[in-house]
Amino acid sequence: MKPAFSIIIPAHNEENYLEKTVQSIKKQSLQDYEAIIVTNGCTDKTEEVAKKLADSRISCLSLPRPNVSVARNAGALNSKGDILIFLDADTQLAPDALEKIKREFTEDISVATTTAKPDHSSFLYKSALNFKNLYNYFNIYQGCSGVLICRKKDFQQAGGYNPEIIVKEHRKLTLQLLKHGNYSCIKTPAITSMRRYQSWGITKATKFWIEQWLKDKQGRLKETTYETIR
Repeated sequence: MKPAFSIIIPAHNEENYLEKTVQSIKKQSLQDYEAIIVTNGCTDKTEEVAKKLADSRISCLSLPRPNVSVARNAGALNSKGDILIFLDADTQLAPDALEKIKREFTEDISVATTTAKPDHSSFLYKSALNFKNLYNYFNIYQGCSGVLICRKKDFQQAGGYNPEIIVKEHRKLTLQLLKHGNYSCIKTPAITSMRRYQSWGITKATKFWIEQWLKDKQGRLKETTYETIR
């Protein structure tokens, strides 16, 4: 039977995070899903972890080179569900996430995310994500919490993720998906890793995202690569 949801998890050197992410899927109150883990260019034990986590609902794909956008597109190409959920490998769904998405991802909505909370108790991190939740929830900016939701037919019409962009790739796809409907931020908190903020600090992270915003305005996003933090 075709699942309602296809959860696509791109994973590059995520051996320390992937298991918690997949376990959060296995604990969903609504079990009408398939999950596709797309390992890409891994040099650690991510592929080994992925294979151990595989079961009747969870499958694995392996790509030779690291590229998060290509990995997401490959997962979508192999998906069976009508609704795609792109889930970062360091982000855990709340137990009721699929249930709430099924109820609130209505026909007038073409792209959605969830609220987010940090995997760290720091007041600063909580404040940063609460601010992000507010501007997403009130549609001030259509951002992504590490969870992006859309219909497969809209994803295909939008052309998927741009394989030449690996920073702000969610935003570029979201703008295309908005041509098919509205945006929503669904109130089910995904737990997301603060490792980049912990490594860089808030100041450096803020500076980085301002620079990406400027590059986007100048059409220079293809120049950006992430500093790997594992």
